[in-house]
Amino acid sequence: MYSTNIRDNKCLAECITVSTDTNMLHFIVDTGAMFTCCNYSLFDVHLKEETIKRNETKYLGGFVKGFPVTFYKYSLKQFTIGTIDMGEQDIWITFDKRVTDTVLGMDILKQVIMITNPYEQKIYFCKDADDYGRNFQLRAR
Repeated sequence: MYSTNIRDNKCLAECITVSTDTNMLHFIVDTGAMFTCCNYSLFDVHLKEETIKRNETKYLGGFVKGFPVTFYKYSLKQFTIGTIDMGEQDIWITFDKRVTDTVLGMDILKQVIMITNPYEQKIYFCKDADDYGRNFQLRAR
């Protein structure tokens, strides 16, 4: 299980990305986002757009004043949310310098159990049903 605080109606999750290098980044938890995406420079400053031009491409709107931005599918060797190892994951990266947010979207979030506790202002992440069962108890009134 991993938990993080909700501050100013925003939740940041510590995530480890492994491609050629290992990096720890703070991703914005966004259940309204379909895809996990960020700027390539946050985890691999040596990556060149030419090397991934043949990867699957998406044009996602709303990132920069409502205009679409080109994102490329990029495979990571490992993606970890807090302490939860998600194994190999595909994320979407852009070379557009105007994109500065790191967004943890539903493509990865739908693989974990998320519990929001408004009383503690925390979001909890569990890897699976066993992890949930060890850390939470459903109580009927």
